[in-house]
Amino acid sequence: MSAILKSVGPARYAELVAKAVRILTSLDLMDMNGHVSARDADDPERMYINSRKASRSTLRLSDIVPVDIASGERVGPGDEVPSEYHIHREIMHRRPDVGGIVHSHPDFIVTLSIAGHQLLPVTGVGSFLPEDVPVFDDASLINPRERGEAVAALLGNGPAVVLRGHGVVIVGATVEEALARYVCAEENARIQYRASVIGTPRVLRGAEREYVCAQTWTPSIVEKHWNYHEMTARRHGAFDSMDA
Repeated sequence: MSAILKSVGPARYAELVAKAVRILTSLDLMDMNGHVSARDADDPERMYINSRKASRSTLRLSDIVPVDIASGERVGPGDEVPSEYHIHREIMHRRPDVGGIVHSHPDFIVTLSIAGHQLLPVTGVGSFLPEDVPVFDDASLINPRERGEAVAALLGNGPAVVLRGHGVVIVGATVEEALARYVCAEENARIQYRASVIGTPRVLRGAEREYVCAQTWTPSIVEKHWNYHEMTARRHGAFDSMDA
């Protein structure tokens, strides 16, 4: 992982999740059903996730739900967790290195999966993707725990898993890294799709992919991605009334 999970306190985790969701909705990269989670660095068995019922585009700090990862129970004030929260808790249960997760349904990644095309690292910003991004070959919701376990097992130690006809799950050491990767994965998919229309996309493989990834995915560049999207969203009013 290129970022480091740091202790920031419960209020900051709620703010990070709320900001990430609002950023993604402002970019049209998250719809009414997406979710973001953050692991608590001081209590690694606790995560924060956006409420199932709250609108993603107007998500407030009070709509972020603290959840015990082991039991799946809410451990503080908050609303109902999303039906697919098992994605988050099962991945965090298996992956202590994961501090942030994004799941939603971006157009180009979903389109490629429906057409039977694998998501491939074809751009610098997509170089964090492995050459073989796993595909969960079932378009149904991931709402029983067993399906969350299956997705987490398929993800393994990687950064992404595609859900055929459904969406994608992207992980990072932090919420900031998970969001940056998610945005870049969809950008990579858009370019891959367009390249496939006019020819055969050239894929980053082996040592070339590793070298490009080492150049492109440093902590400072992750921070640059987050700051850009945060400031752009703020300029467009995406964070208005978030504290209400």
